[in-house]
Amino acid sequence: MKAAYQIVIDGVDVSATFGPVLENMTLTDSDGGKSDTLDIIMNDMGGQLLLPRKGAPIQALIWWAEVPPFSVPGAVSFSGVTDEPKSSGARFAGMELSISAKSADHTGTGKEKKNRQQDNTTFGAVAQEWGAECGLSVVVDPSLASIQRPYWAMHNESFFNWGRRVAREIGATFKIAHPKAVFVPRNSGQSAAGQTLPVFPIVAPGNLKGWDMTPSAAAPAYASAQAFYYDPKTALYKTASVSTGVSGATATYSGGFKAPDQERAQTRAQNHADESARKSGGGSLETYGDPRAMSQANCTVSGARPGVDGSYRIKTARHVLSRGLGWSVTVDVEQPQGSAGTDGR
Repeated sequence: MKAAYQIVIDGVDVSATFGPVLENMTLTDSDGGKSDTLDIIMNDMGGQLLLPRKGAPIQALIWWAEVPPFSVPGAVSFSGVTDEPKSSGARFAGMELSISAKSADHTGTGKEKKNRQQDNTTFGAVAQEWGAECGLSVVVDPSLASIQRPYWAMHNESFFNWGRRVAREIGATFKIAHPKAVFVPRNSGQSAAGQTLPVFPIVAPGNLKGWDMTPSAAAPAYASAQAFYYDPKTALYKTASVSTGVSGATATYSGGFKAPDQERAQTRAQNHADESARKSGGGSLETYGDPRAMSQANCTVSGARPGVDGSYRIKTARHVLSRGLGWSVTVDVEQPQGSAGTDGR
């Protein structure tokens, strides 16, 4: 098995230059709410490496040059902008240069706080217009793009913060991979392009290297979720309620803010229920590198032990390419499904 990689900074392919000095490269793919990240550590003996400028566009890929039998062809990718480079060194310990990057450009106008409003329009239209003002090409899943409201507003918040807030309200995942921003349904198992994400099989013995799992967690589990709204026709506050489907739970989660109408209260209750189901168990699993390990995708675990085996949703995937150790990935998982959390023996 041999892993390959490509790194492009400011439009220049620096893979061959970095090859002799690359010690470690980590691509972290998150499920929304925060930026994906890239971290590169290189041997900088004698200060031989040129410091990249802050805010430079950067892309990175990792794939298998020789595909192992338990994997599939393909690559994991990152697109973003560089942060400040970091140099470290010590007597008898050598020197290292670290390059970090985020998928969101925090040097641009996407972090500017603004106040604005649009009336009687769709979410897709307003998201694309406000994103374009920040230099972002916004892609919205059709099921979300058609959501219509009397008004959409930014209340002294940036496009980044607005995107995260509205995504929570409408049950979406908001991600930025500069220069693109995407909104997709939270639990749809779809990519930003609207394609179904592949299921990532984790098998022992096979590609499973280790795990640390709590497949059934009591604290975040609720039996149902509810949200309140005011009904002007009856002049009463009412409740919208949704079952979470989490077995063994009895408590009800109540949102802290009242929704302006029944439709949004129902959406809010459904989102609370979905999040409760996601957090009802999980943990982390380490495997050999695989391009199917992506946030929002489902993974199936088999051969570990009864109660751990089952299906989970991937929250975060950390792909690590290390000199001498090759390519491995650690996935943080949640939302146990199927036999996960149950020892049927």
